[in-house]
Amino acid sequence: MHIPPPTPRQIYWNRVLLNAFWMVLLVYLASQLFVSLSMWGHRPELSGGQYFIFHVLIPDSVLLVLILMLEAVHKWKPFMSEFSIIVASHLYGILILMNLSTEYHVKPLIMLLPLLVSMIYLNENYLKASSAVCLLYIIMLFLNTSTYDYTLRIQNIIIALIFAGTSLAGFGVIARGRDLIRSLENSVKSEQDLRIQNIIMDRLSKIDPLTDLYNHKTFHEYLGWLIDHQQNNPFPMQLAVLDIDNFKNVNDQYGHWVGDIVLKQVAAVMLEHIGSDDFAARYGGEEFVVILTAKPLEDSHRIMERILTGIAGMPVTEMENKSVTVSIGMHDYDGSDSKSSTFQQADDALYEAKKTGKNKIVIL
Repeated sequence: MHIPPPTPRQIYWNRVLLNAFWMVLLVYLASQLFVSLSMWGHRPELSGGQYFIFHVLIPDSVLLVLILMLEAVHKWKPFMSEFSIIVASHLYGILILMNLSTEYHVKPLIMLLPLLVSMIYLNENYLKASSAVCLLYIIMLFLNTSTYDYTLRIQNIIIALIFAGTSLAGFGVIARGRDLIRSLENSVKSEQDLRIQNIIMDRLSKIDPLTDLYNHKTFHEYLGWLIDHQQNNPFPMQLAVLDIDNFKNVNDQYGHWVGDIVLKQVAAVMLEHIGSDDFAARYGGEEFVVILTAKPLEDSHRIMERILTGIAGMPVTEMENKSVTVSIGMHDYDGSDSKSSTFQQADDALYEAKKTGKNKIVIL
């Protein structure tokens, strides 16, 4: 069975819990040394060499080995790290319990450690297993308590209530955490859907749906931006206006649906020949515009010639394999023209091309 790799957040929390285990070990060792030194000369059983070996060195070494094993799993088998930490939290608590003196009446609370770890992972199965271990431990406490030792029995009842309260709180935290996660996921999904809708709407507002070129509005915005940009950073720029010759005859003879096909094919030829720095738009009806940038007039003229010949040499199946032609007017921006005068001069060049025979390019 394929086990998916842990997510970055899972890896992060595994690391946090491993760091917590290190901190618990250091605090535990410091408290042992403090007790041993403070009892030096007063209680040999808590400060002698034998005590240090069997109650400090050996158990702490076992805990150290346990943490190092967890570190190895975290590094080389990260998909097993979470389960290993849960199991180790129980062993960690049991080892400390076995080593602590019975004089420490609060030592059963060490078993809260696996409960807290399960809560951090927001995993009900882990919490159920940890609660079962705590229940078993409480039963053992009651079995080992004398019937007549009322103080100790009351203490065990209090500890049992603390475990039960912690478990119930843990299930509540997990349920609330899952609700928050679902709410966050729904919020993120809604935000993503809204972002996608905005992108689609933005595209629809800029793109001509028939030809997939930019539309009239976007052309004027881009041309105005380029002319404004010329003031601080001059660069070569030409504007070409194209018009399909005798397009009304196409619609009248073959129908508007064939006219739409012609518009799409003309747009496809334009996109095929312009460069990545250029801009093509459908201006309206059968009229198109191309903004050519970052190249001299001669290079732009050659591009428009290829478009001219490409359209003329493109048979339209729905027109009995006949082709259409376009007339093109071009203007080379000299840095002093306004947006309106730039377009006007290109449009005047188009009018001249139409008047003098069509299927040609005129530059003004």
